[in-house]
Amino acid sequence: MSTKDNKSPIPIKNIFYMLCYAWNVLGVADTINVDMDTYEDAYNLLARVFSFGVGKLIRLGFHRSYILEEQELAIVRGKISVQQSISSLAFMRKRLVCSYDEYSQNDVFNQILRYTIDSAIRNSQISGDIKKDLAKQKKFFVGIDAVSPTKANRNKLVFNRNNLMYKLLINIAIMLYENSTINEEQGGYVFKDFFREEQMHKVFELFILNFYSLHLDKKTYKVHAPKINWQIANETIGAWKEIFEVDTNPGDRRTDIVVENKRTKFQMIFDAKYYKSTFINAYMNHSDKRVRTSHLNQVRGYLLDSEFQGNKCGALLYPTVTNSSNVVYPLQGTPIIVKTINLNTDWENIHNDLLDFIRSIERVQDTIN
Repeated sequence: MSTKDNKSPIPIKNIFYMLCYAWNVLGVADTINVDMDTYEDAYNLLARVFSFGVGKLIRLGFHRSYILEEQELAIVRGKISVQQSISSLAFMRKRLVCSYDEYSQNDVFNQILRYTIDSAIRNSQISGDIKKDLAKQKKFFVGIDAVSPTKANRNKLVFNRNNLMYKLLINIAIMLYENSTINEEQGGYVFKDFFREEQMHKVFELFILNFYSLHLDKKTYKVHAPKINWQIANETIGAWKEIFEVDTNPGDRRTDIVVENKRTKFQMIFDAKYYKSTFINAYMNHSDKRVRTSHLNQVRGYLLDSEFQGNKCGALLYPTVTNSSNVVYPLQGTPIIVKTINLNTDWENIHNDLLDFIRSIERVQDTIN
């Protein structure tokens, strides 16, 4: 489903909603007053949302943190750094090196925003109108250093209910940062293909996980992404040990989305896939379209090894830009559904389709029981 020039048959508004679910910032994203229908390019939409969010922070006030500072001072403040004072000969100048906490805007939250503003202004693919707004907003970041959103810097961030706007903006900053590359000819930045499969696969997976977590009744359903342990035949280990080296951990297997109905004791294991083509040609018969056997085997392995005490069903979820479809493989003990989700439609249709899918599976399960 990748495209050239970062354009897609999926409406950009829907891409933004998917990102907001994936980032778990849907509530604050609803306050963003941006006409998303005017954008064909995902990156320019994200840059516009970023600018809008920064504008809100400017009006409401920036995040502040206590930052440890160390300076030569004529008056004692905080703790005296004796060793530093001696080695720098500060006492000869009738001064002392002191370390103290400064309540400052120059923290990693705002430093990442400053970096993103600077890099967006230098990016040839960001529209001139957005750049002008960002240049005006940059004036409010005087005294704030620019720091890139590397993993090390992101690990310093702690989000809570009071800084959810920052969570949205930092996630946009990360996406712009990780998808930017240096334009050697012009010296600025340009963007990679937004819709490449390895990136959109994770977005698609987290979107569905967080969608069900948010919209299914928590009293009835448990939505999570647990590991599935391998079923080890412990009683045979001794026999194998006589000849072979035994390894009881073939590797971690973490599911994408698991929905469990706590009332009916029913588990649904979903695996989200993001491919340009949902189906592939059957061997020596290109008119016969089949789901990838490896995908079916992956979900079937999860179902067979799941320790859930109750009935189980699996599903492979694929995006599409045409009508949604549901096909079931009624395998003994491990029924698996192949579902396509039409992303080229109104968001309300996507919302209803995902919820109806759960209801449909449960209706069939009630009939079987």
